[in-house]
Amino acid sequence: MNSVPAHHAQNTVMRILIADDAPETRRSMQLILSLAPDVEVVAAARNGREAVEMAGTHQPDIALVDVNMPEMSGLEAIRRMRARRPELVCIIVSAEKDAITLKQAVEVGVAAYLIKPFTAEQVLSILNKSRRMALANRAKAAASPPAQLSRREMLEKTASDLVQARRTDDAAVKVFEMLAAMPDCPPRWLTHLTIVYALRNDWNKLKRLATYLERRQT
Repeated sequence: MNSVPAHHAQNTVMRILIADDAPETRRSMQLILSLAPDVEVVAAARNGREAVEMAGTHQPDIALVDVNMPEMSGLEAIRRMRARRPELVCIIVSAEKDAITLKQAVEVGVAAYLIKPFTAEQVLSILNKSRRMALANRAKAAASPPAQLSRREMLEKTASDLVQARRTDDAAVKVFEMLAAMPDCPPRWLTHLTIVYALRNDWNKLKRLATYLERRQT
């Protein structure tokens, strides 16, 4: 039997983002997805804002997003995620299937609708259909590379949202630190990271950053 080439195996692995404020739903979804071949859950968000940030950082192929979440609704999160990456296949998860939510879901580009409580068979069936869409979208994106945003551009978009939301938590720090570690990082992100460290009283990191900035200037 011929083995599957390594590059082919990597190209068929589906990167999945789960977004749900209920820990038990996230665990259940992860357990079900572990039954599917060639699937990797790359991130699990607790609210809509985290989902947008994680989508920018981890660049999933498919996102399963709960409708009702704190800080930002699932539909708004999907709208923002797909504004940055139109190729992202989004599945909405909801306990209800009312006409208004359905209309809004179509408007933001939702590909499928999963009703709670769901079974493993329902999740895997929707995943199979979404996989085909994601592979087709991946092929289209590969055919037009200039339209794709670089990892740096994605991080900068995420960082802009964090600044606007005045976020200084661990997730925000991680994004700013990833930008700061990149060559020729724009000064605005280094300045903002300095402010965040000061607000968090993280003096050791602030000292190291100050040393790094001094070296950049010489």
